[in-house]
Amino acid sequence: MHRIGLALLFALTTAVPGGTQQKNTPSTSQGGVYPSRAQLVGTWKLISRAVKLEDGAAVEDHGLGSAPKGYLMYDSSGHMAVQLMRADRPLAFDCGTSSSAASDNSPQILSGYEAYFGTYTVDETNHTVTHHLEGALTAADVGRNLVRQFQISGDQLTIVARTNLPKEKQIRTLTWERVR
Repeated sequence: MHRIGLALLFALTTAVPGGTQQKNTPSTSQGGVYPSRAQLVGTWKLISRAVKLEDGAAVEDHGLGSAPKGYLMYDSSGHMAVQLMRADRPLAFDCGTSSSAASDNSPQILSGYEAYFGTYTVDETNHTVTHHLEGALTAADVGRNLVRQFQISGDQLTIVARTNLPKEKQIRTLTWERVR
């Protein structure tokens, strides 16, 4: 009888709001909400991308330009994909015709486009997401692990990526909006 009572008490505390079960509620720090993996799941549309040097000076992004377009997707099974495109890409290839302005392996076709896919892991303590690249537009990126700081506030996701370019280290801040 005692075991039945304990089992019933446990069931009630996990089912009733305000019970003793730990809820999956994001913590707040410095005005941002740091999400769990479940809160990251979804499709996100790129709103802005800012590139700065470590000293805070803004720099031009020669690859994606000042106002790229893109989507980022995280699914509940741990897979992710991202595609970014320069908004003013030159037309180098028209899929609607049999001819192209450049050969099929021209770097102009890929210029201004960035894409990769793979799996991801979330470190809630350090507020980071790591993208484990299984495929990428740039073959040299396959197998890399890209660590990104992130936070969510409402339907807005901010991801900060730090680069280690040979001549200058950059901080790239990407702001995404959840797609409904």
